[in-house]
This record gives sequence, structure tokens and C-alpha cells, in this order.
Amino acid sequence: MNPAAMNTALATIVALLALSAAGLVPVAAAVGPRWYAIPLTPLAGAVVAAVAATASLSFGGSLLDWFVGLAVGAALVVFIVWMQRPELGPWGRYSGRRRAGRVRYRAVGAVGFLAVVASCAICLRGLRTPTVGFDARALWVMRPGWFLQSHAQLLVDMRVRGLVLTQSAYPPLVSASAAVAWRVTGVHTARLGVTTIAVLNMCALSAAALAIVDAGRTAAARRAGGGLLEGGRPTQGWGTGPIGLPESAVRPPWAPMVVGVLAAVLLVFVSAGVTEPFLTNGYADPLWSLAAVGAVAFGLQSLTDRSTRAATVVLLLVAGLTKDEGFVTAVALVALVAARSIGWDGLRGRRRWVAPVVLAVAELAVLAWWPVLMHAIGARGASSTFTTSNITASRASAVVHGMSPYLHVLVLALPLSVVGGLALAAVRRRAGLGNDLWAWLALAVGLVAVGGALVSGSGAILPWIRSTVHRITEYPVLEAWWIIAAWAVVASSGIGGRAESPSSDASVEGREQSQSAQTAPSPVGAPS
Repeated sequence: MNPAAMNTALATIVALLALSAAGLVPVAAAVGPRWYAIPLTPLAGAVVAAVAATASLSFGGSLLDWFVGLAVGAALVVFIVWMQRPELGPWGRYSGRRRAGRVRYRAVGAVGFLAVVASCAICLRGLRTPTVGFDARALWVMRPGWFLQSHAQLLVDMRVRGLVLTQSAYPPLVSASAAVAWRVTGVHTARLGVTTIAVLNMCALSAAALAIVDAGRTAAARRAGGGLLEGGRPTQGWGTGPIGLPESAVRPPWAPMVVGVLAAVLLVFVSAGVTEPFLTNGYADPLWSLAAVGAVAFGLQSLTDRSTRAATVVLLLVAGLTKDEGFVTAVALVALVAARSIGWDGLRGRRRWVAPVVLAVAELAVLAWWPVLMHAIGARGASSTFTTSNITASRASAVVHGMSPYLHVLVLALPLSVVGGLALAAVRRRAGLGNDLWAWLALAVGLVAVGGALVSGSGAILPWIRSTVHRITEYPVLEAWWIIAAWAVVASSGIGGRAESPSSDASVEGREQSQSAQTAPSPVGAPS
């Protein structure tokens, strides 16, 4: 490796550590000891960077000052909450969802995490070729330099009309993250911006993949009988152990856990194939698409608890603060997640609707801050022009014909979902996955967001589609592949009639230890 590449590699590590430091305490507090908390940490730091850029543009002050101030402020709030409510801290008895504490269950979680990380590392091999995408150079790694300038100069840059390509009003997360990387490392190169965003892409991809691993382990734990808490109440699994054995002594079956790991690894490689070469050349499309898929996985397909809600919030903010299409999709997903949460029976009384609505309003406020600010300052690209009604039909036809060849996976996913819904609906409910219709509704939302932007735009439609169709269809394609992976986990959770149980000659002492392990708190800081 040449010295320049070594400098870029080290600078990328430093940049990711800076982003992770900003997101560490909030993610640790909200998500808790889960494997998917690890990739969510730098993504949360990227959200802090985006909010810092927005605050800097709104009120003045440097990006780094806002970045550090917001990170420290969030950490202080968390520590104050932990002091006032010790049970919510890492030392508390309850942290999100309790699961059966079997060795194989935890081992599969660790193996799944390592397998997903290794797969993502392999998919970063595209970084060996030091390329910077055209749009990345013209937009995403141009604005980081703007965010490092004075407030007055930043306003001038955002309003300038002489630039041919740059859409200044695009959401700030990608450029703000690159700006933080430049500022903390002193390496102001487009290459560092590309590598930083590529690693963030892999963090979003690994979070979505780990949701599949978690789905397999959840299905196994529920089938083994109990071991979970929803809203503080124990849930019933598929079966119980033999007479005289506590539910916690029943070993989770291998099938759904192994299939979950395999499906997650395959999802990583398929997603890399769908998003290349944009995954590693600085484009923003893979980041918002992968984050939106992860948000659907945790917010609409997983059991609802504190950890999955927090993961959903982080991924929705990443998607909505990355690109315009991601913003529209994220706003719709916020509404869908709130609707599903209101219908969840884990909350009672006013909390059934107040908590989801308050959370949704807070998310929408963060997402809307940037576009409202862009209109207020008159940034370039903040206002949209719309086509006249007499050519809308022809543009819609061109969009449908242009996007159709890239959506062939729907031919596989749609009939699979229909068959699965008819044959395995009860199995899916017992496995703990959300209704498949939520995922399809989220997929449709993404298609409408992208298609609506094309139809309502004023540019020549055919060249526009030809140059962007690969990128703008990433989200629905990736979501369809996630749906397929979820059905694979569901099908595997229905294999066999009973969960495997320990040998009949287990000692009474061992049974009593298993019973005590069920009621004891999980080890502090150990991912479950």
C-alpha cells in the first residue's frame, strides 16, 4: 500500500471513530447491548453531523463546535436520565427485550455479527480502485468544504446560482459527515469523503442484515417457549419443555437461527451487487436506500421494544437527511411506524397513541428543519418546478417503462409473499415478524417517492431516467430482497414439531440453575 493510500485509510479510521464517539452514548442508552448497536453508532454520529451542519447554517458558529456541543449535550442528557432512573442505565435490571439465555442463542448472535461484518468488508473491495463518482465530485464531496467556511461565506455558497450541477439544497448528512472527517483529520481530499461514506454505507447494510439475524434468533427463542418480554409481559412460545423442565431449559432450535445468519450474509452480497459501483464511489443513493430498508426491518417487521424503536429512529433520520428521495420516503415511513406502534398492544391507555405520536412529531421536526431552512435562505435547488398536466401521462409512461427492467426481483418476491401469506401466516406471527403487508406498503412508498419526483420534474425525462434509473431503484429492489430473506426465516421456523430439549437425565441442580438464569439480569454490556 502506497503512503497516500495509507494516509487515507488511517484518516478514514479516525473519521469513523469521531462519528462513533458522537453517537456512542445515545445509542448505548437507547438501543442497549445489541449487536446491531455497533453499526448504528457511527450512523448516529453522522446524524449528529447533519444536525450540526443545519444548526451552523441556521445560527452561525463552526460545524465542529456544533458537532462537539451536540454530542456532549446528548451524552449529558443520557447520564442525567440514568441518574434519575437507574433502572434504565446499563447497570439496570431491565434493558429492552429479555431473551432466553441459551449458549447457542448467544453464540449464533456473535457468529452472525462476525459473518455480516466479514461480508461487508469483502464488499468494500471496490475501494481498491480510487474512483470518485461524477455526482459525488460535483456535489457530495464539494459541499464539505463549504461547511468548513465561515457562516457568511456558507450562506453565499448555498445561494449561488452560477453552478451548473450542484443542488445546494440536498440534505446535508453525506457532506456534513465528510466535512467532519476533513476537519478532524486535516486531510481535505475527495478520496477521504468517498471512503468515509462507503464505510457508512456498510454500517447501514450491516444493520439491515443483522435485523435478519435477530429475526432468526427471535423466532427460535419464541419457539423454545417464553424468554421474551413485550411491554413488560412474558410472551408465549410455540411449545414448552418436557414436564418438570422450566421453559428456559428448552434449547432454541437451530433451523431459524442458522437460516437467519445465512440469509443475512447472502443479503449483504446481493445488496452490494445491486448498489455497485455507487456503494464505493461516493454517491448518496446507497446510504439512504440501505438505511430505509433497515428502518423497515426494525420498525415494521421486528417485535416492538425499546431497542428496535431506537434503531428505527436512527435509520429513519439517516435516510431522511441523506437525499431528497430519502426524505420523502422517511417521512412516509415515520407515519407507517407510528401507525403500527399505535396498533401494538404492548402499550395501554393514552400511551398507546401518545408515545408513538410524540416520537413521530420529533422525528419529523428533525427531518423538516433542513428543507424549511433551504426555502428560508433561498438555496439553489430549494424550489421545484412541475410539469404541465398535458405531458404528465407521457412522463409517467416513460418512468414505468424505464424502471421496470430493474424491478425484476418483484416477480419473485410478490408471488412468494402471496404463497407465504396463505400458508405461513400463523407461523410468521408466532415467529415474531410483523405482517408482510407493512413491508410491501413501505416498498410502494419508496417507488411512489422516486417515480413522483421523475414525473413532476421539468427535465428531459428519457436522459434523466437513463442516467439515474440504476440508482433510484435501489431502495425498492433492496426491500424486495429483504422480504424474501424474511420469508426464508419464517419458513425455517416452522421446520419440526418441537424445540430440542436437554437430555432426560439432566440433574435437578442443573434445572434449578436454568430456572435462576431465566430470572437473573443479563450481563452488563454483553450483546444478546
